[in-house]
Amino acid sequence: MKIGSFRGRPSKAHLLWSRKAASGSASKRFDDKLFRKWTEHHGFDFDKQMRIDHDRADESRTQFRCVFAWGRRKGKEVEIGDKEVQLGSQKAPKTFIEIDEEGLARVKAGSVEEVYNIMEMRYDGAALLIKTAGGEKKKVDGRKLSRA
Repeated sequence: MKIGSFRGRPSKAHLLWSRKAASGSASKRFDDKLFRKWTEHHGFDFDKQMRIDHDRADESRTQFRCVFAWGRRKGKEVEIGDKEVQLGSQKAPKTFIEIDEEGLARVKAGSVEEVYNIMEMRYDGAALLIKTAGGEKKKVDGRKLSRA
């Protein structure tokens, strides 16, 4: 997938799209800067990092993540003397969409997590409208997920 801003975008709202070459092969394009602007415009958190996600690949890839809501991951409770202490409690994303540099996305909403091969993604207000390689249409509503 090519990352950056490109000509030939199907509409101003497209964040990720596919283009067919004369040879018939398709290449994906992703406008990471527009994705970041969209995320921040709606008050969601954005981050970009290089890491391995074993559900999508065995090698490290750049991940572009929009976090809609944060939760807390419980740590371990340990007794020290007569006091009970909580160790390792940390902030963790509760609902998010994360897109890697190959156009594979992980969407988490509560206890449900799905991985999609995205062929097209555009925004409509605070919602992301997605078409997958399998022809499915998905809607990721940021407003609903931010209240989850």
